[in-house]
Amino acid sequence: MTKQNKQLGFTLLELMIVVVIVAILATVAVASYKRFSRRARVQEAIAFLGDVRIKQESYYQTYHRYVSSGTSFTDWWPKSLNSGTSMAAWGINCSKSGDQTAHPGWCALGAGFSSAQEVQFQYMVWARDPANPTAPPAGYIQDANQDWWIARARADFSNDGKFSNIYLTSELREPILENETE
Repeated sequence: MTKQNKQLGFTLLELMIVVVIVAILATVAVASYKRFSRRARVQEAIAFLGDVRIKQESYYQTYHRYVSSGTSFTDWWPKSLNSGTSMAAWGINCSKSGDQTAHPGWCALGAGFSSAQEVQFQYMVWARDPANPTAPPAGYIQDANQDWWIARARADFSNDGKFSNIYLTSELREPILENETE
């Protein structure tokens, strides 16, 4: 046989090497995309908590106290966002009197999103009430005798019932991330 009659093509070994290389590249790309996507989602909460800080300090300058968004440390908003859903509408319109009555803390702060805007986190803000001072939840505030506030955001990115938490307090300069990769 002459060299001209030899068939041209790839061997099985060459094809397997190409498949392995493509699989490795795909794995790296997917991991990078997930990390990038999670960071982008976390930025929503960090920006919101920064806005809460500004609004709390402004409220304090006017009324000499901080404001809570709900009635307890576990009063999350929006309530419709849970571990089974990834997004929910904010749903509070402070220009409507019914929402002002139902959500006085969020409306007093002026923090939040437009009522139809979808969010990926649940939020809560809890503050010391000077008329009825109580101790803050353990681990958040160092000096419980001073006026304080705590703002938290949580999301279940993997829908497994475990939450990533981000919090900011009147004593912190930067938000703290807990279980970021849950």
